[in-house]
Amino acid sequence: MPATALALADFDRCLDAFTLLVEGVRPEQWHAPTPCAEWDVRQLMDHVTTGNRMFAALAEGARPEGMPGMLELRARVAPGPDEDPVEAFRESGRQLLEVFSDPDFPDGTYVTPIGERSGDFMIQMRITETLIHGWDLARATGQTPAFPEAIAEQTLAGMRLTLAGRPRDPRGFGTEQPVPADAPALDRLAGFVGRTV
Repeated sequence: MPATALALADFDRCLDAFTLLVEGVRPEQWHAPTPCAEWDVRQLMDHVTTGNRMFAALAEGARPEGMPGMLELRARVAPGPDEDPVEAFRESGRQLLEVFSDPDFPDGTYVTPIGERSGDFMIQMRITETLIHGWDLARATGQTPAFPEAIAEQTLAGMRLTLAGRPRDPRGFGTEQPVPADAPALDRLAGFVGRTV
């Protein structure tokens, strides 16, 4: 199976696991705190949904100019306060999966928040985001995440290469936190990007 098809299948499985967590949020938990200090559960969900919508727009050819343009795009696709957070997430995931599934997508080069990247790289970015914020959501709501261990392990290995020797920014990936070596891969990924496990 080509690399893009494998990455797409992994993203689909991660979306399914994240959706289970979203559907498990109880009504009284939407304003509960999360491991992301600046967000409650609803804000965390809106962040992930916004990311899916923004990447769908980028994959379809949107080319915002610099960070101001990226911020304008993000604001434009962000869920409104009256949108149902569960359905908004489901719809954003379906939309992004459909765009990523276009046969021409892997051969393109696309604008992203970190510069121009390939289609494969964009898929991996969303896998990483879904895993990390899935861990956040599970922690915030007392659920057990069902992300495939192999995908989390592979993502952690990729992150170790990507962030090797680079300075950390608490607004993005914070300083690596200690996690037992025999912990699940998702916990080790969370600790690697600065979460306290």
